[in-house]
Amino acid sequence: MADTDDDAQEKLASVLGDAMAYVTNEVLLLGRLEEFSSPKAAKLAVSEESSKALQSRVDKLTEALGGPPRLIIHFTNEPKPHYDTYADAAFSEALTLFHRARSSVSRAHMFFIGSGMHELMPDVLDIPKDKELRELLVGRVNAAFWEHAETSFIRLASYWDRIGQLLDFVFFGIRQYERDGFPAVMDRIHSNWVAVDPALREMDAWKALRSFQSSEQVSGLKWLLRRRNLLIHSMHLRPIEPDDEDPLFVSAFNHLDSALRKKLAPGSMQDELTYVHEHLAAAATQLPNVLSVLEHGATTAFRRFPAKA
Repeated sequence: MADTDDDAQEKLASVLGDAMAYVTNEVLLLGRLEEFSSPKAAKLAVSEESSKALQSRVDKLTEALGGPPRLIIHFTNEPKPHYDTYADAAFSEALTLFHRARSSVSRAHMFFIGSGMHELMPDVLDIPKDKELRELLVGRVNAAFWEHAETSFIRLASYWDRIGQLLDFVFFGIRQYERDGFPAVMDRIHSNWVAVDPALREMDAWKALRSFQSSEQVSGLKWLLRRRNLLIHSMHLRPIEPDDEDPLFVSAFNHLDSALRKKLAPGSMQDELTYVHEHLAAAATQLPNVLSVLEHGATTAFRRFPAKA
């Protein structure tokens, strides 16, 4: 018998209620689960004091780059001041990308835990005993982990693209969003500034950033960007079984040597979770170095070559 209008409305209300509960509970659950997660998703600041110090540093830097001060006193008989809001907007975009990457890492960790619970304690939840249906549900949980891990890699790489935009603006006065990424800008700074700027060349922050940018290790930026390009242009992240030769992966990257292909190949759930946590931590710990290099650039390169609109 077909549903009546009242039945359909009741089903719709039930589904919408479940959807509302799901999206609300996810936010609350991620916060509660973080207390017990190991490792914990990295943060840009670990206390209210460090958060205020970081924000103050960013505020001073954006003001030095032509942005508005936090407090503006304007008298009516004076011309209205003009400010350049590009740096402030670029900082906001970069920090937003970090937090979105962090959310993706936390979601991947949550589904990693859920997958493990299904494996170790399958009877904890009251789910159907039908074997095929149970396998389908577990498969969906596992697939959700790989999806969130994939999003984590893409967002983490995108975060470094935004940092590259800031460096390009400060050192070369370039404010185009569709331009070279972080490695290209770092190489350009190295070629054009390091040779003539001993202070930058000897700066620990620059050395740390340069080392991270040029590293081909799994914890380095080159690995992350290659993994991002793999996910965007060639294939999705998925587990590779021991007897799976993965011809698609080899075909997509047959120009790389076997050692590099092996490095880029998807690992186990535990491996991939470790990788996204490591790169999230790198993004957080390298931010003070980024700010130091930007502050140096604001007092040298930016004053010498003001940014062009």
